[in-house]
Amino acid sequence: MKGWAERMNIEIAKILDADIATAVWSWECYDARSMWYIWEIFEVDPDFQRGMIGFLRMKWRFYQTRHITANYDSILFSNEAITGVWKTKPNTKTYYYAHSISRHLFDQRNQYLAKVPFLSRPFFLLFSIFLRYLYKKELSKIDTIFVNSEANKRRMSEWCGRSDAVLIYPSVDTDQFDIFSETSVSQILAIEWIMLQSKQYYLSFSRLTHAKRIDSIIRSFQQTPEKNILILYGENDSQKDEFLYLGKWYPNIIFHKLIDNNHLSYIISGSIASICVSKYEDFGMVAIESMACGIPVIAVNEWWYRESIWEGKTGYLVDPENLEQNITSIIQNIDPDTFRAMEADCRRRSLDFSLQQMNIKIKQFIQ
Repeated sequence: MKGWAERMNIEIAKILDADIATAVWSWECYDARSMWYIWEIFEVDPDFQRGMIGFLRMKWRFYQTRHITANYDSILFSNEAITGVWKTKPNTKTYYYAHSISRHLFDQRNQYLAKVPFLSRPFFLLFSIFLRYLYKKELSKIDTIFVNSEANKRRMSEWCGRSDAVLIYPSVDTDQFDIFSETSVSQILAIEWIMLQSKQYYLSFSRLTHAKRIDSIIRSFQQTPEKNILILYGENDSQKDEFLYLGKWYPNIIFHKLIDNNHLSYIISGSIASICVSKYEDFGMVAIESMACGIPVIAVNEWWYRESIWEGKTGYLVDPENLEQNITSIIQNIDPDTFRAMEADCRRRSLDFSLQQMNIKIKQFIQ
């Protein structure tokens, strides 16, 4: 998928001159070669399919990766690829970057359970207990664990017993995500066939999933037909059809599938503010990329956003209770000129999450 974790993995591999092993490289994901990545790419499960069976097969394929892992003295795992730790050779230095912790096995298990057919719930519970045990065992075999936020550092300690995790914030390429002129922005909007003039729209570019609370954003703009919201999405977004239908009859709610991901920074620069209200976000790259473009953020007052956003200087935090009304209140009562006056503070805050900063910290641990 075209998510920040996928993009960050590519950037880390570039920093370390490292090869990448992944389950599958979808044509809908980033083109690593166009991002100046020149090393090897291995697909562990090129026929990957969604669903429980596909998930289990992918885990098994990573478990069987001795033919890959045996060739390396240092390996950095992320997400489900951690299963490959069982097949590393002795004395291999192992690292794990926790873009997120498997929330469906811990604090969000009941939410996932509610989506499972009633008769299948006992099997789901047993399976989740097994996966949680497996995850903790895999983590115990890792030499050094990196986390992407203070929230995840606490979770790693409380849930998984690893109090030694090292905080390294994900990064944004502050050369690619920058403040652009209105002329440049207008050209890109025309190329993308976005019929909105510069600075005439709010922006959402989180994935179209329930966890991102996209429905709350849509309903907020249903109540404010005089305000435009541009909602970007990817082909693989899991609930896109549902949300496309929810906003279908509202001309001020514009959905758009990006033609070229390199245009994203220009589209961000053309907005009044970006909106990101993901539930219990581990790390919200949307906020950092927006601020790098000088664009403030309307975010939910939870977890990661409290770490990253300077209230009143780089955006506004809204209470999760009555979320739709709180978003509506901000876009109705805060003048666009007030948002534009935050440009310098936004850019300054984003530099704390630059590639240069991550480069220094990653190399402190991995040589």
